Amino acid sequence: MLAEAMNTYNIALYTIKEKGYIIKLELDEAKEEIISWLAMKGDMSISAFNPLSLLALVVVNEQYGKNWKYIKTGDLYDEILDQDY
Repeated sequence: MLAEAMNTYNIALYTIKEKGYIIKLELDEAKEEIISWLAMKGDMSISAFNPLSLLALVVVNEQYGKNWKYIKTGDLYDEILDQDY
């Protein structure tokens, strides 16, 4: 089974690096807490709260580019929430 957990962070970061992105951290002023994880490639900068989310956004960027928000997806989020289980 594969599940979201900290033990998947390294493979996520490895995958992002393999895709040619530079990974950096944005830290608070005291440099004690991570504000966000950044993946940069060319003129694209991607920000997320953790490495798994960062990888997901890298995939969205690679799949759809800067026009990702114009992809006709419907409202899948609400459709799935409304399903009976």
